[in-house]
Amino acid sequence: GGAKVTAASFHKAAGLLVVGTSTGLFDLYQLPGFENLQTLSISREAVTSVAFNATGDWVAVGCARLGQLLVWEWRSDSYVMKQQGHVHDIRACAFSPDGALLATGGDDRKVKLFQQSSGFCFVTFSDHAAPVTALAFLPAGQALVTASLDGTVRAFDLVRYRNFRTMTSPSPVQFSSLAVDAGGEVVAAGTADTFQIYVWSLKTGRLLDVLAGHEGPVSCLAFGPPVAGAAGGLLASGSWDKTVRTWDVFSGKGGTESLQHTHDVLALAFRPDGRQLAVATLNGDITLWDPSEGELQHTIEGRRDVRGGRLAGDRRAAGNSASGTSFTSLAFSADGAYLLAGGSSRYVLIYDVSERVMLRRFATTSNRSLDGVLDTLNSKHMTDAGPLGLIDHEGVDEDDAGLLPAMVDGEGAEDLPGTSGRGAAAGRRPPARTRCVALSPTGRTWAAATTEGVVLYGLDDDLLFDPTDLNESITPAECRKALAAGSYVRAALIALRLGDPGLLRAVIFGTSPAQVSTVASALPIAFVPQLLTALAEYLEASPHLEFLLQWAKAACVAHGPHLESAGMAAHVRRGSAAGAAAALP
Repeated sequence: GGAKVTAASFHKAAGLLVVGTSTGLFDLYQLPGFENLQTLSISREAVTSVAFNATGDWVAVGCARLGQLLVWEWRSDSYVMKQQGHVHDIRACAFSPDGALLATGGDDRKVKLFQQSSGFCFVTFSDHAAPVTALAFLPAGQALVTASLDGTVRAFDLVRYRNFRTMTSPSPVQFSSLAVDAGGEVVAAGTADTFQIYVWSLKTGRLLDVLAGHEGPVSCLAFGPPVAGAAGGLLASGSWDKTVRTWDVFSGKGGTESLQHTHDVLALAFRPDGRQLAVATLNGDITLWDPSEGELQHTIEGRRDVRGGRLAGDRRAAGNSASGTSFTSLAFSADGAYLLAGGSSRYVLIYDVSERVMLRRFATTSNRSLDGVLDTLNSKHMTDAGPLGLIDHEGVDEDDAGLLPAMVDGEGAEDLPGTSGRGAAAGRRPPARTRCVALSPTGRTWAAATTEGVVLYGLDDDLLFDPTDLNESITPAECRKALAAGSYVRAALIALRLGDPGLLRAVIFGTSPAQVSTVASALPIAFVPQLLTALAEYLEASPHLEFLLQWAKAACVAHGPHLESAGMAAHVRRGSAAGAAAALP
């Protein structure tokens, strides 16, 4: 039916061929007879990548346009994993109060919740009708509040996973920023078109106040911690009118201070104790203010720190370019000693607030298919008409231009979400940038919403990919069923996940000796110590010494470097040696 082959993979040992098409179908064939074993549709978009696992039992299928990834076990006709990210850019991200969840909102109108430990999305809210611009968890963590350009602020119940409150304005507006007070009772949202701030009661959904005073889009909002003797903390708002205003929304006094800046205000953040306010402006500076007195304390000149690589359209080198020199998101550490900042480049920076010096600069990507990653470009590709890669060499004659139908993918459409463009637009690459940064309340993990998606950085070594956090039942019956069907990897994963010693013993001794190496190498590193500990225990009483040592050798060969780097090798060697010594006569 006109479908084109867009991806293919061949498993030589099993004689299997999987083919992905432009219509979202993938077919599995048995060679050399070319017998069609299965045909499955995953979407209406083109399948861009397919791959087999080592044994040929699992097929991984990816769709780049939808950010979709699934792993299909074709022998049992079941999904091993099914995940889908945001289709377009992610605008906002936030950690839950306990740091266990990460919420994201994007230009695709979706709000997603991820398990921070595994990286899996477990719920998606699709209630908004326009891009989601900001989000925040309630302090107790029982609900998530989001703002959107569709003119609504929605609150989602994280127990029943439903939209339980929708807050709107008297007239249609576009909300661009959001803040929730420390008590979780008041929600404020700033607009991009009317330059106002709307304040609601979350409990009743009633509009409490409309704050006016800004003369430009309200780009950022933040509530400070409660002040002694007051019902709540100050509300700070930043705008493109080059001011930051503070408001006392609880006493009804309205605006209290106006902090003047020389450039547009893009982001702000309160120090956790509320005694300092950090403000990022368009010129790349971060100013530190005393919010109660309205006094400027210090200035961090971060323009050179955040400067990214050279864009394809830049006529100057990265060191001489003024583009990509501003921060668009700020976050304080829990003790207020450090400031996390991300902006219109691929870098995320950490500053020491007291010394006002940069401590670390993280490059969130090295993907050269993005614009602004390289610091230097070949100047011979720059012409008077612009970069060679962006010039339409297949231009249409003016006489024929009127005969062509109107297309969204025409000139100027390269910036529209979901469009690829023709001619010059087709050669454009999305710039590497950071839209939002968020710091976990635990202080051990931070996240950045970038062009490539959300990236997580952490101090914990146990934040490892765990493919058993799946959206399907994990039971002893499923484990035995997989073992009987010869799906040894799946059986081992389920047994390790359940932590049942008897079940794990049955899987280890029920695995075919020829498959031991494959199963051991397919296990996540997080489960290897558990496996080796079990093997050491079995060695003390089991007569199958050679078989158990084969298991131990396969696990150490596959995961030895990771065990060494994690400091677990000494424990593993002691346990295995003790077990082997006890088993020897």
